[in-house]
Amino acid sequence: MGQGSSVTENRSNVDQRLKNFSSNSNALRYFNEKALRFLTTPELVAFRSKIGGKKLTENISNEEITKWLHMPSDNIVLREVFYNFIRVLSNFPLIREGFDNVTGFGLLKSIVLIDHERCRKYLGLKSYNQTRLMFIGLATSKSIKEDYESTDSSPSRTSLNEVNSFRHYDRISVDELMIPATYLQEFITWLLLLTTHCPTNNCEFPADHVYREWPTYKNSAMNILRSMDPSLVSTGEPHSINYEQFSNTITTVIPDIFAPLERIMEHFLYQESDLVFAEFQNNLSTSKLMNQALIAQLALSLPKELAFSKLQKLYVGRESGFSMRSLQAKVFKWMAPTVILVSGKCILNDEEYSIKNTRYKKFLQEFPKLKDDSQHLNEAQLHKNKVIFAVYISENWKVTNKGYFGGPGTRIIQISPTCDLFKATQPDVVYFNTVGGGIGIGSKQPTIKGLNKSYSPGNVSLTLDSTLEFAVFRHVGNGGKISPGMLISKNNSEDKPFEIRMLLQDVEVWGCGGEKELQEQMKQWQWEETEAKRRQQINLRSMGEDRALLVMAGILGEHSQSGGSM
Repeated sequence: MGQGSSVTENRSNVDQRLKNFSSNSNALRYFNEKALRFLTTPELVAFRSKIGGKKLTENISNEEITKWLHMPSDNIVLREVFYNFIRVLSNFPLIREGFDNVTGFGLLKSIVLIDHERCRKYLGLKSYNQTRLMFIGLATSKSIKEDYESTDSSPSRTSLNEVNSFRHYDRISVDELMIPATYLQEFITWLLLLTTHCPTNNCEFPADHVYREWPTYKNSAMNILRSMDPSLVSTGEPHSINYEQFSNTITTVIPDIFAPLERIMEHFLYQESDLVFAEFQNNLSTSKLMNQALIAQLALSLPKELAFSKLQKLYVGRESGFSMRSLQAKVFKWMAPTVILVSGKCILNDEEYSIKNTRYKKFLQEFPKLKDDSQHLNEAQLHKNKVIFAVYISENWKVTNKGYFGGPGTRIIQISPTCDLFKATQPDVVYFNTVGGGIGIGSKQPTIKGLNKSYSPGNVSLTLDSTLEFAVFRHVGNGGKISPGMLISKNNSEDKPFEIRMLLQDVEVWGCGGEKELQEQMKQWQWEETEAKRRQQINLRSMGEDRALLVMAGILGEHSQSGGSM
C-alpha cells in the first residue's frame, strides 16, 4: 500500500476516533497522551529533570517556563505573550478555550506542535497550516473566548466531531483575530535574537548579556512588522496585525522565523549536561551596518552558509574610501559568495536636491527616472528616509565592462524600512563596470560614449553610480533579470511601479563561507546532536529506566495506552 493510501487510512482512523469521544476531557487526554508517542524515552526523562521531577498532570507557571528558556526577566510583555501562546497550544485541540493552566502534558504537547516535523506526524496531515496555528496562538485572548461564548448558541460540546476537529482550528474564525503590533514586535525580536544565539537544538544558551543587544534586534523586528503593515511607520503606534498580513510576510520572506523557537523548545528534551557551547559569530567584525541583528534578518532569506559561517569583512566604504578601485582591491580576491550592503538616505524631491547637489542633477540626466505620477510608494517608503538593501552574490567578483557575472543564486534583499526578496531569473545579472558604469544588479550595461552616459535599469534592479554616491532601486514588474518581490507579488502589487532614489551613506562587502565550510560546520553540529542523544540513551540504561518505570514514576499516565474513554 502506497504512502498516500497510508495517510488516507490514518485520517480515516482519526476521524473515527474523533466521533467517539464521550467528553472534551477524554478528547484532551487522548491528544495529550498521543503527543508522548512522538518523544523518546530519553527525551521524556530529560524533560522530567528539567521541570524538577513534577508529574505531567501538575501545573507549570509562567515564571518557571520563561526562566527555563532564559527569557529576559524584565520584559513583562514578552513573557505574558509567550505564556499565553503556550497556554493556547497546550489546550490543543480545544484551542478556543485555551486558557487553562499549562501542565507538563500541555508543555510537551506544545513542543510537538511547534516542531514542524513532529507536528505533521502527530496530526497525520501533511497539509496542516502550522503558520495559522502559530497566529491563533499569538492572537487568541480571553476577550476572544468571551466573544465566542456570548455569540455561540450551539449546544454544549460533547465530542470533537461537533467542533469540526483540529482541522478547522476549533471553529475559530482566524480572519477576526488580530495581534497587537507592540506584542508581536517583542515576540519577533526574541525570535531574531534566538536565530543568532541559538543555532542548534542542543546548544547552550549564552549568558544573559546578549539581551543588551535587544534594541538593535527590535529595530529589525520593526522592519518585519512594517512588511506586514507598511502604515506602521514608528514604534508604539496602536496598530494590530491580521492573519493575511502575518501569513503573507512569513510564507514569502521569512519562512524560517519559527525555526529558532523550535530549537529553543527542544532544550526541554536535553539534560543540561548534554548541551554544548556553539561558537557562533563570537569574533564577528562589526561595522556601521553589520551587526548580529542584521545577520539574523539576512539569515531568514539567504542560504545557510551566511548564517552558519564566519563573515569576513572585505570592504567598508567608511574605512577604505568610497571608490570602485578601493572596492575592487579589497573584494576581488575572495573566491566565495559575498553580500554587499547598501544603505542610503531617500531623495524624495529631485528638483530641490539637484539645486544643492549638481552631481545629482547630472546623474538624473543619465538615469531615466520614473515619472512622479507613476510612483506607487507605500507609507513606509514615503515616511522612512533611511533604506538598506543587501545583495547576495554566489560567485566571486569580476570586472565586466561588457558582460555579466553573479550566479543563479543572486538575489536582492530589502532590509529596511520593509523586507522583501527579489530573486534572479537567470545566471548572469551583475556587472562591475570600471569605465564609468558603476555597479548594476538586474540592469543592462550602461551606454558610455565619450563624456555621455546612459543607464539602462532593469525592471527590478539596483544601480550604483561609478562614484558610489548615488543609487536607485527600481521595481516595475515582470520581464527583467530579477523577479518582482515575493511579498509584493503575494500582495498582488507587482504591477504597481516604484523607484527609490538614494544618497549613499554606506557601502560594504562581506565574504561568506563556501559550501565546504558549511558542510563541515553542519556535520559537526549534527554529530554533536547525535552524540548528545547517544549519551542520554546510555545514561538512561545505566539508571535502569524503561517505559514501564516511567509510568511508575509518573512521567507517563496510567491511561497512556488507551487514549481515553471512548
